[in-house]
Amino acid sequence: MIEASFGLSETGAVRHENQDSYLVDVQNGIFAVADGLGGLPNGARASRITLDILQRLLLENSGSPLQEIVTEVNAETRKIGYDLNATGFGTTLTLARLIPKRSVMEIAHVGDSAAYLAHNATLETLTKEHTVAARMAEEKWFDASEAIPLSAHHTLTQCIGQDLYIDPQVSEFPIQKGSRLFLLTDGVTKPIPESTLKSLLTSTDAISRIGQSLSFKIEASGAPDNYTIVAVEF
Repeated sequence: MIEASFGLSETGAVRHENQDSYLVDVQNGIFAVADGLGGLPNGARASRITLDILQRLLLENSGSPLQEIVTEVNAETRKIGYDLNATGFGTTLTLARLIPKRSVMEIAHVGDSAAYLAHNATLETLTKEHTVAARMAEEKWFDASEAIPLSAHHTLTQCIGQDLYIDPQVSEFPIQKGSRLFLLTDGVTKPIPESTLKSLLTSTDAISRIGQSLSFKIEASGAPDNYTIVAVEF
């Protein structure tokens, strides 16, 4: 059912450490990206530990709902983070789990990474940003003549590892032959114009080539952040 997969993670041109991590487990149909919070200590460890815990829990509890899995991931990650440092650590998490028997892919999401589904030259955004800016826009705190502060676009309303309780976005979509799933950290989505991103993600090129094209565009833009790309073709 999975025809091809791709994963890439880079530090970028500005950061000194790559705090992103990704998971591509084709055999078990598990894919994820995590972006460690740079404003807290141990960001790189946060993202890597979170994905390690995620993979273990998904394999141990293959029939459990993603809501329960992500809640447990948060609890375990949070304990480790606060054991390491009084302020704890944090990370985003966007994951996909293939359910072959039902021909669907489940999505769970916390933070400001993103999942996209491309099919027949159309692109659907599967996730919503958990940022102050997104909340402002949704609740119309600002009218069209007012600009949402730049800092609000980088301030998360929830993440893995900090709060005791989280509310992950969980959904599923049917798999169609030729569909492509992209999981991207904000180091991909924020430097590239939306129109350019859509053009690349709906390209008929191989997903590995699309990943390399995204990397080129990000580097050309100055690569101000770590960036991670995971792609799956069905």
